[in-house]
Amino acid sequence: MFTELALASLLAVAPLARATPDVTVKVLPSEDCSSYPGYDAASNTAGPWTIQLVDSDNTAIEGFSDTSVYSVSYNPNTDPKPSLRWGSITFPTRNDIAKNPLKCEGGVLKGLVPTDLTAAGAPTNYQWTPLVLSIYPYDAALMWKVDGEAPQIFEHYIGDEKQDGVFLGSYNTSTTWGLKWEPANVGSSGQDYYYARLLGPNSADPVSGAPLAANETTAFIKISA
Repeated sequence: MFTELALASLLAVAPLARATPDVTVKVLPSEDCSSYPGYDAASNTAGPWTIQLVDSDNTAIEGFSDTSVYSVSYNPNTDPKPSLRWGSITFPTRNDIAKNPLKCEGGVLKGLVPTDLTAAGAPTNYQWTPLVLSIYPYDAALMWKVDGEAPQIFEHYIGDEKQDGVFLGSYNTSTTWGLKWEPANVGSSGQDYYYARLLGPNSADPVSGAPLAANETTAFIKISA
C-alpha cells in the first residue's frame, strides 16, 4: 500500500521545468481539412496522426501522445451487457502503450476510438468518430458520444516568429490545456493517465475560482505530423 501511495504521489506531483511559454495564437480555417497537416484535397481529409504534448510544465510527459478513457454504464438488473456512455482523449503516464490516431475528414476532427463494449466489458467496434469539446468550460475535455463544440486549430507565434506545427484549442484564443494525473479505472484499460481539459474563458473552478486544480499542470497539444 505504501508503495502504491508513493507511486501515485510521484506521478501526481510531477517535476516542473518551465512555464508553458506565452505565445500569440492565430486561428486557422477549419471549414474543410486544408489547414491540417497532411491534407489530401481529393478526399478532403488529413491524417491520420496522433497529437502530442509540447512545452509542458511536467517534463515527465513532454512529447507524450494521446490515448483515451471511457465511461461505462451497466445495470445488471436491466442491461444485457455494459455499454460505453462517452469517452475522452487523454495522455498516458508511459509512452509505450497503444495510441488513438486522429484525422480530419470533411472539416471534422475524428478519433479512431471504441464505440461499444463486449459482454465482458472490453472496448470494441472502433470507428472514426467525431471529437468535440465538452460544453462545460471548466471541464472542456476532448470527447466523443457527447454534445459539444468543434475544436479549432491554431498557429503559434513568439514575437514575429512562427513556431513549428499546428495546435489544438478553441474559443478563437485558447490553446493551453490542463493536465491532471488520474488513477487507473475500469475505462482506462488498467492504466493511470492524465486527464486533459482546455483552459480558457470560464475554465476556473466554478466553486473555488482556482484557475488550476491541485497538481494540475499545463501544456500545448500539437498535431504530431
